[in-house]
Amino acid sequence: MSGWIATSRTTMQDFWSLLTFSSDLADVKDSGDYPLTAPGPSWKKFQGSFCEFVRTLVCQCQYSLLYDGFPMDNLISLLTGLSDSQVRAFRHTSTLAAMKLMTSLVRVALQLSLHQDNNQRQYEAERNKGPGQRAPERLESLLEKRKEV
Repeated sequence: MSGWIATSRTTMQDFWSLLTFSSDLADVKDSGDYPLTAPGPSWKKFQGSFCEFVRTLVCQCQYSLLYDGFPMDNLISLLTGLSDSQVRAFRHTSTLAAMKLMTSLVRVALQLSLHQDNNQRQYEAERNKGPGQRAPERLESLLEKRKEV
């Protein structure tokens, strides 16, 4: 079956050999047409959906998988391998994916920084209250959030 890559093959070989195998199967080396630059409304929709997929992937994983090195390391290795491919379509696709990935990661870092600053301000405001107005459980909660971030 043309274009089919068995799961056993992906687990036994690294990204580089998988890319070579994929480029041989795809037979797109000589073709100038690939989804990201193909004309027509359906391909424009594909490009937008591809970019949205990368953004959503990072957004959905921002509280778990982003902090686990394994998935991100593998994704970055895959994009690096694709960007080094002889197939122009793979290079362009990986460049776009890497750009959208980095943009999404910067957004997550910005949100984290804003959350951290807000938490610090709340902690300082609560700590500066008088002894009768201060809520010890609130201070403890803010301190835990600060350590978490």
